[in-house]
Amino acid sequence: MRGDFLSVTTALALAGVWVCNLLLTEDASAFLAGFGQGPQLPPSHPAGVTGQANAGMSQPLATAREALGVRGLVGFGMGFGVLLALTRSVQSRAQVSRRAEGGEIAVKEKTSTELGMPSYLQSVPKAIMTKAAVEKILALTPKADWENPPEDTHLYNLKLYAECYGPGKATKMGWFDYLEMRLHLPDETEIEDSIQYQEFLDKYDELVFSGKVPFAVPGPSGWWYTGAQIQWRGKEPFAGDQVQTLVENGRLGKQFIANMAFYRDGLKPWQRGLEIGMAHGYFLIGPFTSLGPLRNTPEAATVGLLCGCAVVGLVSIGGLIFGSTIKPTRFDKEGDKAAAGFIEMINWHAVGGLGGAGFAHALITVFGSA
Repeated sequence: MRGDFLSVTTALALAGVWVCNLLLTEDASAFLAGFGQGPQLPPSHPAGVTGQANAGMSQPLATAREALGVRGLVGFGMGFGVLLALTRSVQSRAQVSRRAEGGEIAVKEKTSTELGMPSYLQSVPKAIMTKAAVEKILALTPKADWENPPEDTHLYNLKLYAECYGPGKATKMGWFDYLEMRLHLPDETEIEDSIQYQEFLDKYDELVFSGKVPFAVPGPSGWWYTGAQIQWRGKEPFAGDQVQTLVENGRLGKQFIANMAFYRDGLKPWQRGLEIGMAHGYFLIGPFTSLGPLRNTPEAATVGLLCGCAVVGLVSIGGLIFGSTIKPTRFDKEGDKAAAGFIEMINWHAVGGLGGAGFAHALITVFGSA
């Protein structure tokens, strides 16, 4: 179509050039005068008047013919035809694009349907999710799982809302359902590209299998990855360092645990038990005194003391049973029976627990407001 239009316009331009060239020749007036007619008589006008008129009319035409020439006029005509054809082609493309803008959405929907979009997604209201977000979710989910998506995917949550709301279904949503929908369905900007998401999963799996994990901190919109990595697995997978954390393997955590009475070096078993028991007994009676059913009575402190002593007694009995059956040898000396040091620690734990509870009770009764 475009080639035919170019040929026609060029032929018309060349015909116009031929006519102009014919008019610019010296004998053009005589040729035109006798064209289609018989012999003509000489004009009856005075020679001076006629010569002046012909000279005035033929001078601009002769000047144009001398400036351009026949070849120049032919080239001008061909260029004019090509330019006219290009202009017509651009106008045709603009008209086609304007006509296609009105049916752009319908064409895309038809294409999505032809590609096998699930039926429950073909009429999803825009208030639930936009079309671009739906296409991104489909890209993140394998095509085999589109009809029955897994429960841990965004497509599963979208399917639930698409089957409940839309044309021919429920048209009014409660505030709680809307809040749940906004929390579970991501926005278009929150959905990662499928290639980037897959690359992230591959890199994450590679780090985890090598004993590392990306260090992230919680933020307003999820987890913020800092770029650092945590070495959560030791060099020897079967040497007791399978899992390492900042609390357990950090310098501050190690120093804090090492200073506790159970792990501190240089203490005897009875010293460990007495210190641990005093701390437990001192803090145990507080919840019973302040939060118990008799908290607003004068006997609140006494009830707290009795409850604290009861808890210390139960823990001590459990520790004795553990030492007699499991027989830990951590605090044993050379030549002692198995679990002798552990049982000694538990006995003094009972003494320290009762002493700590009694000291706390004395402070409450002396300095308390009750």
